[in-house]
Amino acid sequence: MRFGERLRALRQERGLSLAELARATSYSKSYLSRVETGRRPGHELLAAACARALGVAPELLGPPDAAPAAPSATAPGSPAAPAAPVAVPVQLPPAPGVFAGREEALAELDGALAAARPRWGEGGPRVWVVDGMGGVGKTALVVRWAHRVRDRFPDGVLFSDLAGHGSSGAPREPGEVLDGFLRALGADAGTIPPRVPERSALLRTLLAERRVLLVLDNAAAPAQVRPLLPGAPGCLVLVTSRTRMAGLVVRDGARRVTLAPLPPERAVELLRRTLGPERVDADPAAARELVLRCGRLPLALLVAAERALSRPGLTLARVNEELRSDRTRLHVLAAADDGDSALRTVFSWSYRALAPEPGRAFRLLALHPGAGLTAETAAALLGTTAGNAHELLDVLADVHLLELEAPERYRFHSLLQVYGRELAEGRDSPRDRAAALDRLYDWYRQGADAAGRLLEPGARPAGAAPLPGVRPPVFGAAEEAVAWCEAHLADLLSVIRHAARAGRPPAAWQLPFALWSFFHRRHHRAQWLNAARIAVAAAAGSPDPRALTASLALLGAAQLHAGRPVEAEIHLRRALARCADGGADPESECAARNNLAELVLGRGRAAEALELLAPALPLARTAGHRWVERVTLTNLGDASLRLGRLADAERFLLEGLSLRPAGPDPRTEGLALLHLGTVYRALGRLPQAVGCLRRALELHDASGDRRARGRVLEQLGHALVALGRPEEAVPGRHEAPAGPADAGERPPVLPLPGAGPAAPVAAAPTPAALAPAVLAPAAAKPVAPGEARVPEQSRRHWYRL
Repeated sequence: MRFGERLRALRQERGLSLAELARATSYSKSYLSRVETGRRPGHELLAAACARALGVAPELLGPPDAAPAAPSATAPGSPAAPAAPVAVPVQLPPAPGVFAGREEALAELDGALAAARPRWGEGGPRVWVVDGMGGVGKTALVVRWAHRVRDRFPDGVLFSDLAGHGSSGAPREPGEVLDGFLRALGADAGTIPPRVPERSALLRTLLAERRVLLVLDNAAAPAQVRPLLPGAPGCLVLVTSRTRMAGLVVRDGARRVTLAPLPPERAVELLRRTLGPERVDADPAAARELVLRCGRLPLALLVAAERALSRPGLTLARVNEELRSDRTRLHVLAAADDGDSALRTVFSWSYRALAPEPGRAFRLLALHPGAGLTAETAAALLGTTAGNAHELLDVLADVHLLELEAPERYRFHSLLQVYGRELAEGRDSPRDRAAALDRLYDWYRQGADAAGRLLEPGARPAGAAPLPGVRPPVFGAAEEAVAWCEAHLADLLSVIRHAARAGRPPAAWQLPFALWSFFHRRHHRAQWLNAARIAVAAAAGSPDPRALTASLALLGAAQLHAGRPVEAEIHLRRALARCADGGADPESECAARNNLAELVLGRGRAAEALELLAPALPLARTAGHRWVERVTLTNLGDASLRLGRLADAERFLLEGLSLRPAGPDPRTEGLALLHLGTVYRALGRLPQAVGCLRRALELHDASGDRRARGRVLEQLGHALVALGRPEEAVPGRHEAPAGPADAGERPPVLPLPGAGPAAPVAAAPTPAALAPAVLAPAAAKPVAPGEARVPEQSRRHWYRL
């Protein structure tokens, strides 16, 4: 009996249909049918697979049949005249010697052969694209997987480096690759057509009934790959590329696997397998740092490991020292005897493929102090529109010189950014580089200013008008402003640090100043402190004497908010001393006095606060800034209340509430009403107290000031109990704070000194702990002689009972 006859007999004996055997062996039903009828020869891999599926010893199937002799060729150049294959090509290069950390990607590729997928013989060929940046390990992954599954492709494995990005010059032509594949499949040289379409047709003919794996490495574009695709459903094609190969996905149904840099723990494992576990485990902290210095890029890690292996006495800590400087990192990450393994060389292959405009964009975008980019930040760096910048970002992302980390947000790999900065220093003039960074600084400052004016209505900008080519962000509401600041927070801090290092004092202190209200409202204490310290250091070298005053007040406010009152008082007094020496305008001095008064109020020194605030009121009126004036009056009312001067407190608070700043200011108005309600409760005017406190509660609900809201609820509960309505007070008293605020709920600090002639003074006063005598529940009592009464008409103006 022939092999096919024995196979059919055993299959029928086991009760398996041809379709069931096909599913069990991953061979197509049509292929197995041809084997059983003798139209296709069997082979050893098929025999082994069928024996496993049938549960029999391979000896029962006997030896496979010999392949039939090749038919004679017809006219040269005819696609219908292929010679039958005389050998099974296995062109895979050796598997990578060291490999780690790609379990998920390998499992995803395994899915191409899973039984849940459409069976072989149904649909078209299976095409998978593995894409990613240079050096991320695409070829190593694909070659390793191909070696694992080689036995699933009994008719051979074809491999070609398409040289889409490399040192060998132009990418390989499809016709050249087709010629090699056809010869490997057994076609006679005389039968290979000269033109690409006919060669492609001949390849499809030869693969029509075969199970072959094609690995097309380092492809440049879909047009280079498409002529190499077989038509047979039994074949699988793996393509690696630095581009996304969107055309193959859209037109040819390709599946995409995108490789990112290794996860940190997998990158350390790669080092362990390269250097040996003893050397890595001897200094795990240095190993983790080395992983970060190499950007978790497999090629960089292997080069760094080779550097350590070649010099046994070189510790990982010493390798890290060599990699700390951006200027020398890419030089260190170069294999001494293999130029193609140098990171700079690998990256250059992607860069050289760019047109001039995307090439310039890559260089200037790499100057960004952070790693994240949006169309708007890119537009500022490039001096163009957001629409044009978005197109350029997409071009760079297509070739993995940028990565799309979130919708509308792109990111540089750290080593690619180093490479881009190298290129910018060599190809763009210092003037062009400085102009790009100045536009970026200004774009962030304009955005922070716009956000601050929404968060603190009436605030003035920290700097001048936008630079030419800068299109500042526009926000429709405070929520949008907060979302913008949160989304850009890491980049804002990077820009502040970079401006200080680059010797740009205006950007280094104006940007932290513009962000103070955001820092305060969102409780970003550590970021606020760091930014303020940088601002003070940068302002010390600024020719503008007001810069240091503003920055000292900013640092004092940040320290007060972070629960460091001693340090805060030192810096706020330094700021006030500079005001006395002419280092600030009236508006800045007013803000410095209010900040310091807020601090001493919180420490129970109300009389000292009144002394500080007495000169501040005329300063606020001189500045002509009603918002600052309202804040000053509110603080004066708070200080008078703490000292028991209820008539003065009522007068200050009513005057502050009668002012109308440039925009809504629920926090300051709510605080003034809280203080005024407390005054009325102490005076025994309980209905007026309840009206003030209920309106204050609405305002603090709107502003989101939880600490002030708790104080309002506490006072409102006492007032309602005194009125004989305790049932209304119960819910509120349950929400009121049980004790003093912690650092996370510290009352808001006052506005900071202004920056220049149009500098902002943002207001954010709140009460600290009220005097025990005022907090205690009070019964209704007559107004003391000499205490001011509130006219009915004035009361109706700002609250409702």
